[in-house]
This record gives sequence, structure tokens and C-alpha cells, in this order.
Amino acid sequence: MRITPLDGWAGEMTGGDLAGYQLRKLNETLLAAQSGIYYRRTLPGRVESLSDLRLLPTIDSETLTQNGTGLVCVPQDAISRVVTLTTSGSTGAPKRIYFTEEDQELTIDYFANGLQTVVKPGETMAILMPCERPGGVGDLIARSLKRIPVSSVRYGLVSDLAPCAEMLGSRKPEALVGMPVQVLALARYCEAMGIKTGISAVLLSADHIPDIARRELRRIWGCRVYEHYGMTEMGLGGAIDCDAHDGYHIRENDLLFEILDEKGSPLADGVFGEVAFTTLTRRGMPLIRYRTGDISCMLPGRCGCGSELRRIAPIRGRIGRDIVADCGTVIRMRDFDEVLFTMPCTSDFRLTASPRENLLKIEIEVQESIGKSSAEEITKLLQKSGLTGGLKVEIDITNRPNALSQWAGKRTVLSHSTQQSST
Repeated sequence: MRITPLDGWAGEMTGGDLAGYQLRKLNETLLAAQSGIYYRRTLPGRVESLSDLRLLPTIDSETLTQNGTGLVCVPQDAISRVVTLTTSGSTGAPKRIYFTEEDQELTIDYFANGLQTVVKPGETMAILMPCERPGGVGDLIARSLKRIPVSSVRYGLVSDLAPCAEMLGSRKPEALVGMPVQVLALARYCEAMGIKTGISAVLLSADHIPDIARRELRRIWGCRVYEHYGMTEMGLGGAIDCDAHDGYHIRENDLLFEILDEKGSPLADGVFGEVAFTTLTRRGMPLIRYRTGDISCMLPGRCGCGSELRRIAPIRGRIGRDIVADCGTVIRMRDFDEVLFTMPCTSDFRLTASPRENLLKIEIEVQESIGKSSAEEITKLLQKSGLTGGLKVEIDITNRPNALSQWAGKRTVLSHSTQQSST
């Protein structure tokens, strides 16, 4: 079994002393953060040990929304990219993340090393992620692949299954990276149409990864399936799977991860809580003890691949996002994924809950080229699963001619009366 390539990369960057490197970089970050209006009021210029990190205040999405450029620690002309993200908080105001060219170079370097888990020099990788904007995730992946070196097909998000499947059949890339639900629909379409691909490895990212997606991709393409955890606030890259498939190796030379309880205190390895991170090398907008809202734990012990880099478990959900109907039924997107995607013709679905009315609306997209389904069939499937007990369920089926909806944002349960969402 190969050791994760991040191991050698981190060792070279840190000189073999990861803890000493992290403390040095943390203090450099704290010192640089004094140039930011917000941090100047809230943070010391240095700490004496990594354990002192727990004494610093946490920040969250609302902090970014309310303070904006107050967290920027370089002159505005040093900022090369600004990413605007919508939030689900009470204000609904957007949050903006600021990057310098050097910050984005850090991500390219991380991708160039982490992606070597998935693809080998001389191969080709299809990028089924947004590619149109310079500095966007697809562009950064393509630029990183050149360093391996690996050829890339900048395809973009999948809106029509037919041309994307044709590309896989004709170009025969050995690997692809994409969003879980889109890649699952694509693989099932290829199977139904008898399209042979050369896919030997898949990297899934940018959303919750259903277990059924992993199983189906392995069955259909006989490929290795890897997973990545990241978010824009992290600089897009955070932690990646390895051949042991036992958690995600953290980008420890750039990010310091913690798992926190409700009060912001670190939890022991193996205990689930909220993922928080501190950027160690970013200068445009450093984030210190940023609470992500994601639920995971730090895995104990050494990975089976042999790396000493710490790992987190696959993300379990989001803090405070479970939707509970008045009848007591808990509605989570990830639970419905494992049921509704058992129907091969299901390419995507959307859940909208009205908790006070005990009502759940399910909008399902069905690929006509793969098969058909009916409201009666879906109702029976859900009743058997036990997910909809006490709920009134309304099912709306849209038959699609190979097209995929481009619903904005991550797949979540929408709630009319509480304005919450659940992964």
C-alpha cells in the first residue's frame, strides 16, 4: 500500500518537525494578523505553545459576514481573488473570502501533491468542476496537474449526460474529479448506454458523499474511489483520502485542525464535534479557529498507509441543521440519499420540509434513458425505510432527457417554517 504523497510533501516543508513548524507558522500568522482591524482587537501577537491555541477566541461564518474586510490583513491591491458565498444565517448576507496570488499558489501546491494519490504522471484527468473562472477550483486543479505532470480535460459541471459520457468514451481519461451525485448519474448513464470508459480512479469532492455512490462507482467502473474534504474558507483544499481509505489526511503544513465542543474547547481523538481550523500560511485573509459547522472527529493512531499525518473521519453532518418535524421525525438529506439513490434512474432530488405541518415535499429527477419510476413505487420504498413515519409526503417526478439540474449550493433539506437546512 502506498503512503499518502502528502506525507513526503509535508515532511519536506516542515523539515521533519511538524509541531515546531506549526508553532512557528502560527506565531507568524498571529503577528501578520495584527494588520487586520478585527484581529488587532481580539488576538495576541504570539503564543508560547500549540496548546495555547485553545485560549484564543473562535470565529465563524457570521464573523466573516459582519466584519468583511476587517479580517483582511494585506493592502487591497495585494488581493487577486475574492469569492462571494451566500450564507444561511439570520441576515442572509453574503460572506466574502479574500486571497492573494501567493495564497492560491499554496492550494495549487497542495493539489499537485494530493492528487498524486489519484492519478499518475502521464495520465489524463477529467475535471467535472467549475472551470470557467481563472483562480476557481477547476482552474487550480488543472494548473496543479501540469506539475505532476498530468493532462487535463477541463469539462466543467455536468449539465447533459450524453456529451460528457461521449467525452469519457472518446478521450479515455484514466481519472476524473467531480461532485458525488453528478458522477454517480454519469456512471449509471454510461452503464445504461454501454459506453466503455478508461476510468480507473475517481475523486469525489464539494458535497456530502453517499455510501451508495462509492459502491456504485466501484461496481460500474471497477475503479478506486477517493474522497476530499475542503471548503472555500480553507482555500478549497483541506484533507484527502488515501489507499487505506481510513479517513482524510489533513493538509497539516498549511492548516491546523481542531475538533471542538459547543463551548469551543478541543475534544479528544475519536470524539465527534465541530471541525475548526486555523490557516498557518495564508496572508490575505488568515482565519484563526474558524468554526466550519461540519461534524467529524480526529481519528486516533497511525493510518494504515503508514503516514503520521493526522486524519479526520468523513463528515457526518452539520451542527444544528437537523430538521425535526412536530411529529418527531428527523429529516436529513444523507439518510434519503441512501434510499432514493437505490433507484438507478434517480439522478438527483430535492427535499423541502414544512416541520410544523409534518409535510415533506420530494422533487425527484428521473433519467428516462436509464428507467422510470412512479410516486407509488417511491412511497413504498420510503415507507419500508422508516424515514417518513408521521409525515405527509408529496412526490413530484420530473423525467429528464439526460439533463441534470444545476441547483445552486450544496444539497440540503430546505425548510419553509424554520429556514434551516440539513445535510
